[in-house]
Amino acid sequence: MNLRAAVGTAITVILVLLVATIVLSQVFGFPSPISFVETDSMEPQLEPGDGFIGIPRPLAGDIEQGDVITFEAQAVGGGGLTTHRIAGETEEGYITKGDANPFNDTSAGEPPVTESQIKLVVIQINGDILVIPNVGRITGAIEGLITAVISAIGLGSISAGNPGIVIGLIGLILVVGSILYDIVTDDNVRTTSRSTRRGGMIDSRLLLLILLLVLSLPLLSVSMLPSGTDELTILSSERPSPDDPSIIETGNYSEANATIENSQPFPMVIIVEPGSEGIEVFDQVLPAASGETVTTRTRVWAPEETGRYVRSRSVSYYIHVLPVSWIAFLHNIHPVVALGTTTGLILLPVAVGFLLTVGVRQITLREASR
Repeated sequence: MNLRAAVGTAITVILVLLVATIVLSQVFGFPSPISFVETDSMEPQLEPGDGFIGIPRPLAGDIEQGDVITFEAQAVGGGGLTTHRIAGETEEGYITKGDANPFNDTSAGEPPVTESQIKLVVIQINGDILVIPNVGRITGAIEGLITAVISAIGLGSISAGNPGIVIGLIGLILVVGSILYDIVTDDNVRTTSRSTRRGGMIDSRLLLLILLLVLSLPLLSVSMLPSGTDELTILSSERPSPDDPSIIETGNYSEANATIENSQPFPMVIIVEPGSEGIEVFDQVLPAASGETVTTRTRVWAPEETGRYVRSRSVSYYIHVLPVSWIAFLHNIHPVVALGTTTGLILLPVAVGFLLTVGVRQITLREASR
């Protein structure tokens, strides 16, 4: 492999990794594994703008006191993603605290953090956070550059955080860089003779794999983008309000109908389950045509102790390519099993058609040079 081919391969690999990171983080609903803090609540380990590496919650294993987590806060900082340390645990969830704060988040009005709120577990080495300095400043500079480029090409209404525009601009930069390299490299010196030579071989199975990966991303997004967890903050009170269903009498419950719209272009099977303690969901498996709205009933319990608490439910979407009972069975094994099976069934005809028309063989690549 010559230098130009090696550079081209490296650019392709970089682009694929960047696209995969952006798309997978969007599809599975997690923040980027490399994140940063904007405030001083985690000083002295994390200064404002310092970055860290986080492991998505499903891959992080057990959580214990002393771990640092990124979670979807209800009250701290006005709500949103917050990175704080676990200071304790109760039956209702985890008590968190910023290292530099004089009091824990519960004292500031934040309900105990439930498992469904946790997005990342921060990597620590011997109790110290693995810090990446100045990630916030670099991110800000990159977003500023992307915003300038977007405005220059007349797309100023699109957010710099839009994953599609980020992927497109990264691809454009890499392609332009590859072209510039091709222009200046010595490998591109023209000669008066013209020849055609065999450039290499590629296995048709590799092409099939690439094709299936490309097609699987939009299919996965149809199921994964609308899936997720909904949080509801309730107030356990000795004086419930008949006009506010989120204020519930201590030790009692309230019931309400919940509607879910299938905004996807395909018929879907929607599975609704409790995402925390203190919530029940009736009619958990709901088939829905494209554009249809389905209804289920939920019951939310309040603890015996007064205070604010978080209740959550998880919603999973699957393309309706199997009987409803089969999809529910696969989901009960594991959501990944159901997702992989439904996506695989859609891609199976593509794979069969490719193998029938192309077959399993080595495909010759020819390179023309002057």
